[in-house]
Amino acid sequence: PLAGVIHSVGALADAALTNQSWENFETVLWPKVLGAWQLHRATRDRDLEMFVLFSSVAGVLGNPGQSNHAAANAFLDQLAAHRRSLGLPGQAIAWGAWSEIGEAEEQRERIARRTEATGIEWITPEQGLRAFEHLVREDIATSLVLARDWSVFEQPGEARPPLLGDLLAREEAEDAPTATEDLLTRLRQAPSAEHEPLLASFLREQLQAVLRLPAPPAAKVGFFDLGMDSLMAVEFRNRLNRALSGKYTAPNTVVFDYPNIEALGGHLARELAEIGGVSPPTAEPAPEPQPVKTPASQGDAIAIVGMACRFPGAADLDAFWCQLEAGGHAVTEGRQDPGSGNRVREGPAGADGGSRWGAFVEGIDRFDASFFGVLPIGARLMDPQQRLLLETSWHALEDASMDPDRLRGGRVGVYAGIGTSEYRELMGSAREGVNYLGTLSSMAVGGVAFRLGLTGPTMPVLLNCASSLVAVHHAVAALRQGEVDLVLTGGVNTVFSRGVTEEMAALGMLSPTGKCATFDAAADGFVRGEGCGMIVLKRLRDAVADGDRIWGVVRGTAVNQNGATAGPTVPNGPAQERVIEEALARAGLSATEVDYLEAHGAASEMGDPIEVQAAAAVYGRERDTDRPLLIGSVKTNIGHLEPAAGIAGLIKTVLAMNRRVVPKHLHFRNPMPHLDWDRLPVQVAAETT
Repeated sequence: PLAGVIHSVGALADAALTNQSWENFETVLWPKVLGAWQLHRATRDRDLEMFVLFSSVAGVLGNPGQSNHAAANAFLDQLAAHRRSLGLPGQAIAWGAWSEIGEAEEQRERIARRTEATGIEWITPEQGLRAFEHLVREDIATSLVLARDWSVFEQPGEARPPLLGDLLAREEAEDAPTATEDLLTRLRQAPSAEHEPLLASFLREQLQAVLRLPAPPAAKVGFFDLGMDSLMAVEFRNRLNRALSGKYTAPNTVVFDYPNIEALGGHLARELAEIGGVSPPTAEPAPEPQPVKTPASQGDAIAIVGMACRFPGAADLDAFWCQLEAGGHAVTEGRQDPGSGNRVREGPAGADGGSRWGAFVEGIDRFDASFFGVLPIGARLMDPQQRLLLETSWHALEDASMDPDRLRGGRVGVYAGIGTSEYRELMGSAREGVNYLGTLSSMAVGGVAFRLGLTGPTMPVLLNCASSLVAVHHAVAALRQGEVDLVLTGGVNTVFSRGVTEEMAALGMLSPTGKCATFDAAADGFVRGEGCGMIVLKRLRDAVADGDRIWGVVRGTAVNQNGATAGPTVPNGPAQERVIEEALARAGLSATEVDYLEAHGAASEMGDPIEVQAAAAVYGRERDTDRPLLIGSVKTNIGHLEPAAGIAGLIKTVLAMNRRVVPKHLHFRNPMPHLDWDRLPVQVAAETT
């Protein structure tokens, strides 16, 4: 397949502007403008590694007699920026004149007479190729390559501008030690207490250069609060790696994990000391370890004694496992079954950007109201989230061989992840009025306790896609603290709001192709999904004493937050590492004992690498290279269930554990290229294992 494009073409028709003709403009513009534009159109749907446009210094600095040439090359510079704004590769290199080859060489005598007084020299092919390789590797959007004798250039001026003085100073210091050597040398020679201030000073200089700031920024101001974007983040990371000269290679996510100078400087000081890049700390005490609770004892372990689910394409546990084992997916273009849920798809035609794709529960409008003692009019006004939660909770108790009627009056809690009601929008559009109690999340969870006669605490949890797992965490804590004797916990989600879906699509969260390609090079967002999963939890000692069938055992859970990061929705690698370590410590497990990780993996080009690298940092310690950690994500099969996403992954993992098989995944075919999978102690679970 085509891997890249280099557009290197040009024609000259010089003349003073008053003597120019449109024919001369066409001669110069068409090869550059039309040629480059046609290449752009012909390749914009291809997965190219490079798209390089050979521009000219005339488009940047201008040149007497070359207004047509300057205009043509200015277009190339903007085309490179336009491609990058579309997420496509694009670079424009504004070259000075090359010697030995090209049309400039053919007109060398005429050009030389005009440029010799300015100190402009000719680029040799060797110099040009070295510059080309460097710029392509650095992936800079627009750049200028010019050979110039700066001492000649400064002669006509009476005063030396600061920029020229800096350039001349750099030329004079060509044989002096590089900034890289200077930084590392200073770090090696300085006491360990000065490492962080030295690194902070260096980072300020680099950040000021990348962001074009008038003054060095403060140490605690966030990079993204200063205006950094993803391209600037890459440039900043590249500058950092060049300065450290291979002693330490910063990952792509370093500015998201350590989003200000103070945090990044401290991290680099620790990393360099650990790998021997600089002298290790001598007088400073080791950093205090993160507080972690003691491992859970056997008496604190929690048993999963019942499970039930209703997911897209899977009405129960057996159907869900068959779907996973076959590597199937349940994403469709709109709801496929008739029913009241289809009314959400009515409205403006031509919805795109991912808003028309989804993973839907079949027959979501059906509900056995009389079985639960609900009046028909009440059932119609009841949010399907409440219906799914009630039905799935009953099925989970049946799976646990428990008679719900015998639980009445018992200390049974209900903890569920649930989002805001999108059913309200559907009710409003149907002009049926909005039922307050029927669409309230607290009533959805409380309704389970009410219909089943349970007297334990009920808790709805709204924490976006973490909701259901945080609900499990609180349920486990309630059992350990003796607040309840039995718990129903899980999560539910339904998709009815066109407005919410289209806003997600506008924010770039949803996949326009309808595929949740987690950890894959084709990752372009997730697909919204709906469904419900519930599990029944009981203290392990009680489950063993009662002779319950045990699906699995929960030994440790942990919850934390990112803190101050690059943004409220941007994940943070160190925070993820800490919460994994805390859960392992509470479970009394070492990271090497874990074989499989069911990951969040929302098919985000930014979030997925952060998640993989955090997992690799924890689970990779002392792990044998012949036994990598397998990683998967249920989203590739049934979409992103939002508040119910975590419970879907938990149920999948428990099913796989009982069958001792890692199920197939659909889209893991071409792992993300910016993750060095060969060096990471993790592996995407792509086939049945």
